[in-house]
Amino acid sequence: MSERAQALQRWGPFVIVIAAYAVVALQQITLPGVYMDAVNPDYMATHLLNPRGEVIVPWLVPGNWLYGRAPILISLYHGSQQMWLGLPFFWLFGMSVAGLRLTHAMFALGVLAALYALLGRGGLKPWQAALACVALAIDPAFSYAFRTQSYITLAPAMWLFLSLYALMRGGEGGRRRVWWLFLSGLLYGWAVVAYFIYLFFLPALLLAVRWSPAPARSPAAFGVLFTGVIVGAAWYPLGYALMAQALGGYAQAWDYVLQTQRAINAFSQQPDFTGRVEHLVANVRSVFHNSYHHALIFAEVDELPGAHYKTALLVTGSLLLWARAEWRKQAGMLRLLVALGVSFVLVALLFGTRLSGHHFMVLLPIAYGALALGLVALAKGPPAWRIAPWTVVVPFAALIGLNVGGQIKEARRLAETRGVGLYSDAINRLAADLDANTRKPFVYFPDWGLLMPVAFLTGGRVGMDSLEDYAAARRRLCAGRDVAVAIITGDRTARIAAWQASLAWDAPAIAPYQQADGTTVFVLATFRGDRDRPDCSK
Repeated sequence: MSERAQALQRWGPFVIVIAAYAVVALQQITLPGVYMDAVNPDYMATHLLNPRGEVIVPWLVPGNWLYGRAPILISLYHGSQQMWLGLPFFWLFGMSVAGLRLTHAMFALGVLAALYALLGRGGLKPWQAALACVALAIDPAFSYAFRTQSYITLAPAMWLFLSLYALMRGGEGGRRRVWWLFLSGLLYGWAVVAYFIYLFFLPALLLAVRWSPAPARSPAAFGVLFTGVIVGAAWYPLGYALMAQALGGYAQAWDYVLQTQRAINAFSQQPDFTGRVEHLVANVRSVFHNSYHHALIFAEVDELPGAHYKTALLVTGSLLLWARAEWRKQAGMLRLLVALGVSFVLVALLFGTRLSGHHFMVLLPIAYGALALGLVALAKGPPAWRIAPWTVVVPFAALIGLNVGGQIKEARRLAETRGVGLYSDAINRLAADLDANTRKPFVYFPDWGLLMPVAFLTGGRVGMDSLEDYAAARRRLCAGRDVAVAIITGDRTARIAAWQASLAWDAPAIAPYQQADGTTVFVLATFRGDRDRPDCSK
């Protein structure tokens, strides 16, 4: 059989995975509204795709805005990788709600393809790997991750799975062994730069090297692997060096780090061990039940149909199958995936209550992969009681059934509400209205939540700022430019009156933006510019 035929045989079933994910990714694609963290750092692509657009000051680490166009570190614990990966797709699909969702769908397909390749390397037949990936693809917890802020924490799972794939290839020896080992380290470094939580897997990956065949366990091989990690994670030291340069030295940079740490309370005021465990269990449950994403989008507490059964199968079932596989010396890659989960959980405990649901999203594809490997090992049991291939088919058919039910339920709720609060499509309508306005007001967003999605959806064609600069706003009004301010919180009438008084200007036009049930999410107050106004000449 030719190499092309072999590749088609291996990857042909993945077309079914693509089709299954396309169904859930494309339905109601413009809903819910674009939440602020669901487009960070993607909104910075406006500066590269529309270099002549309005000046929009981005939020990122000091000194990490190269040439006024290129971001490096968004925060001290993650880079701008998602923006760079999405850039060609934003150019292709456009900077719209649909373009954003299609781009994030590419990230999801990358995770699914990497898991599919890894499972195939772990001994699964193509149809078995495809069945597991189909079940994952239509899991609402997975698909809605790419419509919320969870996209930034789940997308790097692609690099993690590809790193493990490369490590296995390196362990096989051969002429390209060094290249595969270096690539494994490089990909893992990329995952850590994409989001810091992937560092939680380091203990398990060190064990993976220890468990690898001899070619990957030599000091030289480990050195090649470690070199790859250093190269892949080089964006962190680069970003920190740029920060130190911008702030005036490493002492000032360290002060900035300490101030940032105090602001986010990463390690302070933490509960006891029992409290940490309870918080961790609650977060893992919120991921597998999809109650985390449901609460974000709909501002209510709910979970998927059969969520407890699904979680028991994916988590408890995988652990029991792993224990059996270890006893029968069939663990193989299953041991590694279980080790990844254990490693992540143990390190996460150190952060106490600082982590929330989206930080644990990566455990979902790991659990699907572990269950598939465990069921395949079970299907290889004694002929007296094994019922392969039904051993693999039945559990995943049950998961697919539960996930289809979950998708139907979530889709109905989405159509009914169109999202709630800062996840409502009111944000989408605001961006569309501003972009269509022939006078293009300069907009101030003093409240958290609107600047980034509006910057992205208007493609940089609308000027904006997050600081309430009354002097600059008045200068714009006197130059004939309309000025608008979006108010989300507090006494909106009083806050708009304070703006009018500070500007010493005529009353603005007020436009409320409401969610589907009529609740006003925010209001836009637009002051009309007038260069001929007499008091502007003073």
